[in-house]
Amino acid sequence: MFAGYRSAFARRGAASFCIAGVLSRFFVGIYPLGLLLLLALPTGEYGKAALVSGCWTIGNALSSPAAGMIADRFGQHKTLLLSIFAHAALAAMLLGSVALGSSLLIILPLAFLLGASVVNTGPMTRARWATMWPDETPERSAAYSIETGLDEVVFAVGPLATAILAVQVSPYLAVATALLLTVAGATWLLLQRHTEPPRQAPVARRHRRLAARYPGMPLLLLLLIAVGAACGAAEVLLVARCADLGRPGGSGIVLACFAVGSGVSAILYGSRTRSGPTSLRLALSASAFGLLPLLYFTANSLPALMICSAVNGLSMAPTIINAFHLLDELVPAAIQTEGMNWVWSSLSLGFGAGTATVGKVADELGARPTFFLPVLCALSAGASAHLLNSRMKSKTKQEHLPTP
Repeated sequence: MFAGYRSAFARRGAASFCIAGVLSRFFVGIYPLGLLLLLALPTGEYGKAALVSGCWTIGNALSSPAAGMIADRFGQHKTLLLSIFAHAALAAMLLGSVALGSSLLIILPLAFLLGASVVNTGPMTRARWATMWPDETPERSAAYSIETGLDEVVFAVGPLATAILAVQVSPYLAVATALLLTVAGATWLLLQRHTEPPRQAPVARRHRRLAARYPGMPLLLLLLIAVGAACGAAEVLLVARCADLGRPGGSGIVLACFAVGSGVSAILYGSRTRSGPTSLRLALSASAFGLLPLLYFTANSLPALMICSAVNGLSMAPTIINAFHLLDELVPAAIQTEGMNWVWSSLSLGFGAGTATVGKVADELGARPTFFLPVLCALSAGASAHLLNSRMKSKTKQEHLPTP
């Protein structure tokens, strides 16, 4: 059952770049909540804090495709080196501005630039796996599942550690921890040149097309924006709901439960051999993702929130895994890192938009009624997945029609 996992890690250097990759992207699980608590804990207001957190996420989302193109063209190590220095400088500037009580006109651009300066190494490590296993093999499927499971480790441990550090010690320490882990992991990863994918030769401009413009990609990216928006809105609301229940320190545990549920499903889903069209599998997993957030309306206690969060997480990993498999079918291998960065960019853009939007609404209506926003986003993701599956089936039928 787990033979694919054993074979994937049997390759030289696989475990090393995998560990470095997860260490360097712990910031994904720390910065959004860390920045939210950095500004919300002193005032108890989530509108401005969510706006800063959302600006960070949107900055990271918008820069991600460019980072992928640079990595494809010039190599991952040069991209990481540039990111490390820029990110360290901007993190120090942002923390200093918040400590000095600067206005939002200064903090918001710094948050945006901080997000833009850091490279999400998830697509980079997936590109290394794709280089090791260039065909659709059980090892490649297992590797993608490993990466998705590690992403959920980040989202489980990151928010939990952030909440503990921010509430019990200092929110500044939580944000500084994200910086230190990012620098350490990215440095380790850039030194592993032997597993880095080869640089791609420049393509003539008239033949060059963005990965996002290939048939099927726009709808896939729209689907992922909706997935990210549902997760971003739910994260802010779960934090606010825990505060409503008198358990603000429990927010990290609730968010960790979502990641644990997703991590478990990633391991189980990746360990099995699947058949059938990838677009159909994505439609089915996205349908579950669309319906499960309705459970949040039933939660009136911290244990209930934990259970609902864990159950919702079960549908997350299969949806992301199937999205990456479908990406392999839609985008040429020569621009694979760019394509993967478009996936993460869409997720992050949706997450940032959901985070920035929902805070103000929650301040006005309260946390529990505002859960209608992540529900709508999740249902939109499910509908987009079915539309994409329908178009993929039509395309397949047209390709098999006999030529006159």
